[in-house]
Amino acid sequence: DSLPVKYLGLPLITKRLSKQECSVLTERVMKRDNCWIRPLSFAGRLQLIKSTLLNMHIYWSSIFLIPSSIIKDYESVTRNFLWGGSEQHRKAGKVKWSTVCKTLREGGLGIRDMRTWNKALLLNQIWKLLNGKSLWATWCRKYLIRKSNFWILPTLGPYSWSWTQILKYKTCR
Repeated sequence: DSLPVKYLGLPLITKRLSKQECSVLTERVMKRDNCWIRPLSFAGRLQLIKSTLLNMHIYWSSIFLIPSSIIKDYESVTRNFLWGGSEQHRKAGKVKWSTVCKTLREGGLGIRDMRTWNKALLLNQIWKLLNGKSLWATWCRKYLIRKSNFWILPTLGPYSWSWTQILKYKTCR
């Protein structure tokens, strides 16, 4: 690995998360896809996507803003798996992916949109920061927020990339 330190499978970094550092996510999905593609029906593949494949990125998404290129690759692999293709043999989708990602009531298949999910998990971090009693929340309040108010902290400053992303999300609309 090119990263000096990992903790619980996550790179400990202060700079922007690169595509190379996140490629582990897409590679894991590809490995699982290749094992499961043949014996499963469409309904089986859909259930596998909902229960396993889309949950593989949640841990990372709750900590980092996942780069758009990784989300695009991850969705591409997932989309291809759903329609019955493999890494070598791509199959065209029968419905737009944005339609597939709608809820069942809206006419979709109930697959979660990864960008929205990543944003929601990062907003949850803000809630935990302001309301939580965890070691992380206590440390952030003491050393990053200090005696200031989280809502008026400047977005830009001498912060790590991860902290800057959290600060950007406080004005999320």
